[in-house]
Amino acid sequence: MAMVLQVALLVAGCAAGSSIPADHLGAPHKWVPAEQCSFANPPVVPYYWDPNCTNDLTSLGCWADGVHAECRFCGEEPYTGVHCPLESITPSKQWCQFDEAPVVPFFWDPSCKQGMLGCFADGKHLGCRFCGEGNYSEVECPSSTCSFANEPVTPYYWDPLCRMGMLGCNADAIHVQCRFCDYKPFHTVRCPSRARPPYPDGKCWFPHGTSQSYKWDPSCKWGKTGCWADGVNAHCRYCGPGSGGVYEGISCTENSLFP
Repeated sequence: MAMVLQVALLVAGCAAGSSIPADHLGAPHKWVPAEQCSFANPPVVPYYWDPNCTNDLTSLGCWADGVHAECRFCGEEPYTGVHCPLESITPSKQWCQFDEAPVVPFFWDPSCKQGMLGCFADGKHLGCRFCGEGNYSEVECPSSTCSFANEPVTPYYWDPLCRMGMLGCNADAIHVQCRFCDYKPFHTVRCPSRARPPYPDGKCWFPHGTSQSYKWDPSCKWGKTGCWADGVNAHCRYCGPGSGGVYEGISCTENSLFP
């Protein structure tokens, strides 16, 4: 399992031909020359290793870390004229600074140029870019599909506002932005419509079936035995024999469904 996770992190964090977000450097990844740069504090501007940098301090962006001539800033003001190559290291997208939380996914794109769709998303940083939805649906979000070894029963979606420790986030144990929703214990995180099929009205929802009989009980409430049986609907309740006798005291009705 550890090996599978390591490989997944390697693929997600550094797909062939992509820049590396600074907050992914702690995960397994393909080494890039820019890691030779030595900053006292992580910069908010993308950078890369440029062997062509001169030692006379005349090349824009060179000596970015104050230590190595080859360490070079790129892509952001005042270095917008210096193109970021594929093996650049970019700031975490948390460096995007929105006055109000956006409803559209976003990421940090070092290839952004003035006028490109979705770039300058926060109105402050050229590399902050909207993607994936609405007017920006043609801009593909990086790693915007969660990666599960086995498809879970719990609905999930991509939430760019996720942070480690938030309920449901890091659902696939690879992407922090992958988030569980609607299904207990994540029922307080509401799913967007695209995250799941419509739930049937007044019916339990077991997409993978269940070996226990169940019914719809309007008297159900949180903490009552057998309620929230499907993890989605409070009124869905287990009943009758099975499951080691846990629900034998709950009578099934004529409308109950049996496995």
